[in-house]
Amino acid sequence: MPTADDLTTQATARPGQATAGPPRALADGRTGELSSRIARRAAEAHAGEPLDRLLAEGLPGNELTTLLLHCLRQRALRRSFAEVLDHAERAPMTHASAVDARRIHAFDAAAYAAAAGFEAVDLAPVGPLGATACAGVEPNNVLATVRFAEVAADPTTGLALHAARRRRETRRGEPLRFCASQRVLRMQPTKHPGFTPHFRLFALVTAARSPGRGEDDACERRALLEHLVVWADLVRALPSAGFRAAGLRVVLSDTAVVRACLGARGLDADALAQRAKAHEPGSSEAALREASVDLPRAAADYAGAVRSLGLGPELVARAERWVAEVGEPLSRARPEVEIVHDLARLQGLGYYAGPFVQLVVRRDDGLELPLGDGGAVPWLGALLSNRRERMVATGLGTEMLVKLFDRSDSDARAGEARPEESRRAPHPPRCGSIPAESTGTSSAAGAWCAAGSATGSVK
Repeated sequence: MPTADDLTTQATARPGQATAGPPRALADGRTGELSSRIARRAAEAHAGEPLDRLLAEGLPGNELTTLLLHCLRQRALRRSFAEVLDHAERAPMTHASAVDARRIHAFDAAAYAAAAGFEAVDLAPVGPLGATACAGVEPNNVLATVRFAEVAADPTTGLALHAARRRRETRRGEPLRFCASQRVLRMQPTKHPGFTPHFRLFALVTAARSPGRGEDDACERRALLEHLVVWADLVRALPSAGFRAAGLRVVLSDTAVVRACLGARGLDADALAQRAKAHEPGSSEAALREASVDLPRAAADYAGAVRSLGLGPELVARAERWVAEVGEPLSRARPEVEIVHDLARLQGLGYYAGPFVQLVVRRDDGLELPLGDGGAVPWLGALLSNRRERMVATGLGTEMLVKLFDRSDSDARAGEARPEESRRAPHPPRCGSIPAESTGTSSAAGAWCAAGSATGSVK
């Protein structure tokens, strides 16, 4: 719907150009005057300073915004419809999703039902500039805006800020559980077929205040267990929603254990982790292979595997707590879930701190795809300057699951679903309760999911 400014712009266009060409550039007005004044003052105060340094560091934020707004406004007013279309054709981030929106809605409905114990949040499409950089992500991988914001690249970032604001408002320490479905945009280039710059993710976040330093890890494990039960319930419910999901494998890892395993072999864990890119399938395996790393990637006996590697009693005890507080309770609560442990996982190693997981969904024809991941992250503690504030998040790549698991026939994909069949379809089960003896944590959301595909950290 046009605003008053839009109507003014149209009114000043040359005759016959309302639909065929660019409107005539408007008089500079107030923004032009401010921009000229800022430019003159900057030229005098920063004479001889390189332009890139002046824009990045020299100008106050409000003055930089004014300059950029004015410049982009002038460029926008000079563009024609033909130029806009040409730009759109060359910019995949402006293209609509290829997935049927009704099927995404069906997945989201099942996911929200499985996450009934989590408060559903409809996140803003943008966040404050620097939010993802604070989370350890390369700023060039997100789309920054002129007004010191950035387009959402991961729902967990927005949920972390939401949790921090809620904590400040209430000052109470009870656990906060949020879930969200969000379309996100990532700017890292990829040539992998099927990967797109924007896609939809479904994420869970738990914010929990640990009663003391000795309880930090246990607090995260409890949250992780809750998340894993939700994902198990969702996978179990997907066939009723028309998706070909047939099972879930949970791959559990711990950054402390993985780093110890790599360090014992004289390897730089951070250097290896930098080579693991979610938007480059196979990069993790290639890095491990080139480094001649031969570690258990799907161990059933976690504590036994750690013990056999001679990593010491502290790490063995850590692995035993993992099994007692996450693996065994999950097996009792959802026995259909396969649980294995990866002692050499690189993807997300430099992003998470503590427990991190991968969610591998099996299709009814046997195809298995890593569509989700997550782990514990220190963001909430940093936002609130309180290390007892723990945060765990997990996420699933909605878009790729819908693309590859949708059972809908061609009529349904064309939007011709039969209402009476929809009414007869059983409702997906709600998240089941966890046995009283089970404790565990949720892991940080598939933060940096490969464009529309498997999730993972992309720095």
